[in-house]
Amino acid sequence: MKRILLLLFSIFPLIIFSQNQRVKVLRAVVFSDSIQVERVSVNNVTAGTFTMTDDLGQFSIFALEDDVLMISGVAFETKQIILKASDFEEMIFKIHINVQVNQLDEVKIAAYKLSGDLVYDAKRIKVKPAFKVELPKIEWKNIEITGVKSRVENAFTPNEMKSLGGVDFIKVGGMFVDLLKGNSKNTIKTEKKLITAIDFETEISNRFSDDFFLKNFKVSKEQKVLFINYCYSDEVNKKELLEFQNSLLLIEYMVAKSEDFRKKE
Repeated sequence: MKRILLLLFSIFPLIIFSQNQRVKVLRAVVFSDSIQVERVSVNNVTAGTFTMTDDLGQFSIFALEDDVLMISGVAFETKQIILKASDFEEMIFKIHINVQVNQLDEVKIAAYKLSGDLVYDAKRIKVKPAFKVELPKIEWKNIEITGVKSRVENAFTPNEMKSLGGVDFIKVGGMFVDLLKGNSKNTIKTEKKLITAIDFETEISNRFSDDFFLKNFKVSKEQKVLFINYCYSDEVNKKELLEFQNSLLLIEYMVAKSEDFRKKE
């Protein structure tokens, strides 16, 4: 009986502790300075759970404070993060990773005394190729040359062409070439297509779910279209908010707009 009571008293604090440690949802985005981050592995080493980022580098995972996250990808350096309480308070926790730099193997050069004569030194220093390529011997007698037209005996000479019909074909050809060069210099650069209100509504509706609007912008499904139209302004094109590299700026912009939107209601 004493052993049973001792076992219960030892387990009871663990049960209370586990109840106090409530699992939270961490919403985060992984980004890099140089290349786009997509389909990167996110492993919660402490909890033994695993997920991957989407095409925008965003992910959600269940975690607790002090859990260890491992971020890894083929083109990136593996990063380890110990989660803090403040990380869960952010609407989107930002994680920066570095690009994997592939270093070349070390090349050792033996000590050679150069004479200063490049031809002599190049013949004296032997370089061993990394691999040898054996090419088959070409039998020229078996090769048939096609696509070559025979010479036209009655072709016009440049002087004959110049005098043919009183038209200077050489001069006309030169003028035509100059005309083409002039057109190439005056080529008009096309301007970047502006995002319309309809394009903005379609892109935002496809990019964010109704649940995302409700949790982050406090906007219901019924108010979603009205809120998107409210967010559209000249600033969308000016700051290029729909570009991939400006995803975080877009979310911050819409959060600020959501506060004004709720006040006007």
